Amino acid sequence: MAKYYYLISSLPMLKVNEDLPISYASFLEKCRENMTKNDYSDVLKATFSSEGEAKNPLMKKWQDYYRFVNGELKEERLKKLGWSEEIKAEIKKDPVLSERLKRAVNSMNPLEGEKEMLNIYFDFLSSNESLDPFDTDYLMIYALKIQIIERLNSFDSEKGRKEFSRLFKNIQDQFN
Repeated sequence: MAKYYYLISSLPMLKVNEDLPISYASFLEKCRENMTKNDYSDVLKATFSSEGEAKNPLMKKWQDYYRFVNGELKEERLKKLGWSEEIKAEIKKDPVLSERLKRAVNSMNPLEGEKEMLNIYFDFLSSNESLDPFDTDYLMIYALKIQIIERLNSFDSEKGRKEFSRLFKNIQDQFN
């Protein structure tokens, strides 16, 4: 596996609750210019999804975690709706993760719940940064973190309010 000393040292630090210092598109352009085709292809596969079967061990771990969190989230939502009194866990539960998911699901503000979910994913990625900070795995984690921060930065309460008003008006018009 190639080492990317210059590329990685030139990337700005990412923090979940701060503005994004580089766009995903700019990051990918830097990677395309400085990486081998195979390694660049691996970075492109670092997406917010559990689709397909990952070949890279880090991406397999990411997909497994993503599926696990979504399963736990589904359980919490079912509990909240009262649709399941007793849900049997197939996997041993992580009490800290379970508490964070419970907070996200039971948040009175859906936006805050979504932010908590994205923070959960960001924390997982941070805890899995490799021992070698100059390899492709680091760049895949960086790509996923950028996607998380871009999603967080896309939340705009004014746009949300306008979209809600538009949708609500459409529903009212249908009934009138």
